[in-house]
Amino acid sequence: MNSLSLIIPTFNRCSYLEQTLRSLDKLDVPSGIEVEVLVIDNNCRDLTAEVVAQAMKECKLPIRHIVETQQGLSYGRNRGIAEARYHHLGFLDDDILVSPKWVMSYFQAVRDFQADAVVGPVFPIFEYGQPDFMHGRALEIISSGYSRKGETALLLPDNTAHELPGCNFGVSREMALRLNGFNTQLGRVGKNLAAGEDTDFGLRLVAAGGRTAYHPGCWIKHVMAEEKLSQTYLRKRAYGLGATVRRMKPSRLTMWDRLRRTLGAGRLWAFVFWSYLTRHPEAFNRELNARQAWGHLWG
Repeated sequence: MNSLSLIIPTFNRCSYLEQTLRSLDKLDVPSGIEVEVLVIDNNCRDLTAEVVAQAMKECKLPIRHIVETQQGLSYGRNRGIAEARYHHLGFLDDDILVSPKWVMSYFQAVRDFQADAVVGPVFPIFEYGQPDFMHGRALEIISSGYSRKGETALLLPDNTAHELPGCNFGVSREMALRLNGFNTQLGRVGKNLAAGEDTDFGLRLVAAGGRTAYHPGCWIKHVMAEEKLSQTYLRKRAYGLGATVRRMKPSRLTMWDRLRRTLGAGRLWAFVFWSYLTRHPEAFNRELNARQAWGHLWG
């Protein structure tokens, strides 16, 4: 049972993927544990195939290159579940650096807490420096702050056990199959910034009686690429988050409900306009909140 398939979906990010695969080569894999790496190529048109081929030659871990033609992050993750040969699955992003103790810490948490899933802290790395506006809500949107739960391993209570950072968590393959994988109506598709597939997976895991543990040794460093550090990106991301919440919790709105919520969103936008007019330091964060509310209403 001490075997692990690390699943890395990727889409046209070969330079970051190369760094990620190099960090995996530094993993400390205890004796008796088998680990494989699955790179799920989601129709990449860059040098991903060449990067993976080179990593296959250099990395001490076995790497498989699998092409998933159905576009979308959830499709990529589900393909990884189907292709995995081992009893546990680790879901990682293609732009991260992984703790050398990740594997050891994962199995320690599984053993100590009889956990079905394990999460770890995500620490942001700002590739080109942290912009002045990157604080508060703006920082929260991209940095997975909820993932950092301290220096002590613990079993998470049900009210937070669903908080699975999609870039850094593991789960038993048995549980992943029991939950039928990730909801393909959620998650990113190409440049679309919708999300929520990891939270939805976590909510279903908790509802099924699953146990989630946190282990600080399962940390990763997440590269905040230049493309994520623009206000344009953050505006789209905030709108996408609002749209995601609406998809996850669909409800029938009467015309009166929609009108009432539109008026409420209008008041938010008026507040944003006033904040910019008075040069309030929280103006941009207030705009992000308004855009998320607008995405929830109309996304």
